Amino acid sequence: MHSKGLEERPILLIATDWRERAFILAALEEQGYDVRALPGIVVAIGFLVRRPHVRPILVILDPSEDVDVTERTLADLRTLTEGAPWIVITPVTRALVGESFLSEVGATRIPRPVRVGDLITRVEELLNKKGSEGEA
Repeated sequence: MHSKGLEERPILLIATDWRERAFILAALEEQGYDVRALPGIVVAIGFLVRRPHVRPILVILDPSEDVDVTERTLADLRTLTEGAPWIVITPVTRALVGESFLSEVGATRIPRPVRVGDLITRVEELLNKKGSEGEA
């Protein structure tokens, strides 16, 4: 529904917790979104490096259990996602890794506990805003 030509424009969902990832994936797909769900930031980086035709329209990242989320991997992912907006699910019990980096790139934050309806609303707002800024 959201792909054009040979270039793939999915939502990139990165979450180590498989239950959360599956639940969010199902909710997004139910709304008609093309989603690539991956179990961690390093896997996501590798996925994008191996598939240069994939250019995410949005990144949803849950860094809470991902030990590989660092300033460096966040910067690498940002480079590979070419300015796509980010939604970050913020942890409750500890500081957010890369807080200054995420602020710099304007990441939208959604605190735990995540309500999928709120997440879908934010996705729709960000994608509609991006579309209204002239993206075809």
